[in-house]
Amino acid sequence: MADRKDVGQEIDTLVERYTQTGREDLRDLIIVQCSGMVERIARRFAGIEPAEDLAQVGYIGLLNALSKFDATAGVKFTTYATYLVAGEIKHYLRDRAQTIRQPAWLQELRHKVNKSAQSLQSDLGRVPTEREIAEKVGISEGAVREVFQAQELLRVASLDATPQGDDDSDSDLEKLDSAAFCPDQLSVEDRLVLEHAMRQLRDLEREVLQYFHFDSMNQTEIANKLGISCNYVSHILRQSLAKLRKILVNEEEKDRILRRQGESMDYEVMDPLTTAYTEGFFKSRLEEEVHRAVAGESAVGVVVVEFKGLEKLRQFYGAGSIDDFLIDAAAFFRDSVRRLDLVCRFGDHGFGLILPATDDNVLLVRDRLLAKIERWMKMRGGASPVQIRVSHACAPTHGKSGRELLASLEAVDFGEAVAA
Repeated sequence: MADRKDVGQEIDTLVERYTQTGREDLRDLIIVQCSGMVERIARRFAGIEPAEDLAQVGYIGLLNALSKFDATAGVKFTTYATYLVAGEIKHYLRDRAQTIRQPAWLQELRHKVNKSAQSLQSDLGRVPTEREIAEKVGISEGAVREVFQAQELLRVASLDATPQGDDDSDSDLEKLDSAAFCPDQLSVEDRLVLEHAMRQLRDLEREVLQYFHFDSMNQTEIANKLGISCNYVSHILRQSLAKLRKILVNEEEKDRILRRQGESMDYEVMDPLTTAYTEGFFKSRLEEEVHRAVAGESAVGVVVVEFKGLEKLRQFYGAGSIDDFLIDAAAFFRDSVRRLDLVCRFGDHGFGLILPATDDNVLLVRDRLLAKIERWMKMRGGASPVQIRVSHACAPTHGKSGRELLASLEAVDFGEAVAA
């Protein structure tokens, strides 16, 4: 399955071609590619109206986005379309809400429940339970629950508004944006980074994030499932997302510090030709990462790419051709991995990639990397055959030390490719 980044690039390419030609077949293809985004947004607003109906309204917003999109504004089409799709659904719900009339008995019951809830909260100094509200009003707990659910469904607020009395709360628009770009859209590598970060959260925080972002449950459904209040669910969402941001920022900062240290040290750490890390640093750092993964019940993957036959380049293009190839290859690998991954030299004409927080999925990473290498080699052109050998392993599955990991590398020969 193509990763989300590639899909986004494909959509941007299609939109660019459509704006230039106006071809209907391209428009239809864009709508198909964006259908998942439209349906996810529609589900976020489902309640009063069925999600299928809201999705149809969302497609109107998508078509408006296609007609109004300006590629020179520096915004990706998917980002621009998200807001127009959400806006179209919002306007639709606002118009429909004007026709909704609550029965007099429901209005009176809502008034009693809300008044009793406020009184109990003032007396108890906390949010009252449904049982406490039911006893005060003289109705069943189920009736109180239905009143709250109906009240939530009938509320159509501005997407930019935040809940009253909660200055730190995210607006509905921010929540929508977060839901529209949920983790199932991330590439394999980024998903692994996110999973590693989520393992550092409490069990309850992981559960709430799982239900909200992966299972598309709203806060009321999560509260009922876990037996906690909606306010506590909202608090956990804000707290856990703040923790995740902090964890990911710290990981990036550690990597930046390591890179700066490497740049300021001798060539024992940084290779002067390619500016990748040296093979000595690769083996030393791999031992550290494997030890950390085994001790912390985590994982780390390694991919080794070896180029064979580069000496033939010298015969075709001169003495400097091998150096040029290795410099380009190092830059290619840096662009093909995450920020926290390490690109190192391995052997005379190879590279080793250390992939923290990567378990058995390292096989998927290897296969994706093979496909990218093939495209990269074809772009270089030329007529000199170069063989590529790509190996992979992960700890602790294939070993509990860096040495064991390298000894257990499982390789695939890509055969001959064209290089220049």
